[in-house]
This record gives sequence, structure tokens and C-alpha cells, in this order.
Amino acid sequence: MKKKLDTDDVIENLITATLTEDASARQKHLFRESLYGLVRLAKAEQIVEIKTNVRRLTGALEAHSARRRAKAVLLAQRLPDLIDQAQQQFEFKQ
Repeated sequence: MKKKLDTDDVIENLITATLTEDASARQKHLFRESLYGLVRLAKAEQIVEIKTNVRRLTGALEAHSARRRAKAVLLAQRLPDLIDQAQQQFEFKQ
């Protein structure tokens, strides 16, 4: 048996408060599903925000960005050598 959630009660109250008595079953269904879609979107956004905050608090984002900066520096240091090698291969068609 499925447990009735507080969200279900709130959505049903919104439907009865918003739609008129002569609203069709289709209108009620579409409105109900739209509200459930909003609830799912809000939950997903909340989870993303929580994960971002956890990463920020644990330093995972800083470590990731530090690695990215270090990789960019190494690539920038090697770039002249790579360009020279590519130029030589182009000139001698190797």
C-alpha cells in the first residue's frame, strides 16, 4: 500500500482552491501532474545544491580546480615544444 505524502495533500488542496467546480477531469489531471513536475524539479535542484555545498565544505571543488590549474600550467610550459615538433613534422613531412 502506498503511503499518502504531505505533498499529495498540498497538491489536492491547491487543485480544489484554484480550479472551479466545473473543471474537467482532464484539467485537474494536467494541473496535478504539472504540480508534481514542479515538486520533482525542486527536489532535484535541492539535491544539486546540497551536493555542491558538501563539495565546497569538504574542499573537493578546490582540489579539482587546483588540479585543473596545474594541468593548464604544465600544458602552457610544454606548448612551445609541441609547436616546434609539429612545425618540424610539417616541414619535413614526417
